[in-house]
Amino acid sequence: MNQNLNNFYILVDTEKKIIIDKIQQLPQNWKNIAGLPGLSDEELRDLTWAGHSNLGWISIRLKEIEDYLCLPETLELNKNTLKDLISKIRKEKQAEIIEYQGAKLKSNTNTLYSLFLLHKKKEVNYKCINGYHTFTSSQICELYDIIDTNMQKWFDWEMNVYSQIDACLSISDFLNVNYDF
Repeated sequence: MNQNLNNFYILVDTEKKIIIDKIQQLPQNWKNIAGLPGLSDEELRDLTWAGHSNLGWISIRLKEIEDYLCLPETLELNKNTLKDLISKIRKEKQAEIIEYQGAKLKSNTNTLYSLFLLHKKKEVNYKCINGYHTFTSSQICELYDIIDTNMQKWFDWEMNVYSQIDACLSISDFLNVNYDF
């Protein structure tokens, strides 16, 4: 995940040396500048050339972010923004396809709930991503446990990352958070 932070920038006031917005991927177009993501970090950090003498975009992976003041409310905004990004990653990872004896199923709450409702049936034909598969009661219970464990693993990961984000005292501390899965 750390490498994903390479794509995130923050808008700063270069005169006051203050962070003025939330972390985000660079917008394609911003103010009078088209193709912002195609610009170098050097071009982004000082937008005087585009008529914005006090504005710049700083990559949050660069040490120079430490030179910018972050007001407490801006830090909280950024913590919440980062948590939203982490939640999106958790949802994507949590919903990855599970393969079980040739059947491919989504690992999500809908699948978990439907398996729970079917677990007492002796045998059931279940619609999977790759067609119908017949499962016994014990297979349904095993599938339920696999998906439940997978989902819980990602909730635990998210909670751990949230705790680390909450402990951050500055934007630059975001780089010290362990995002590894």
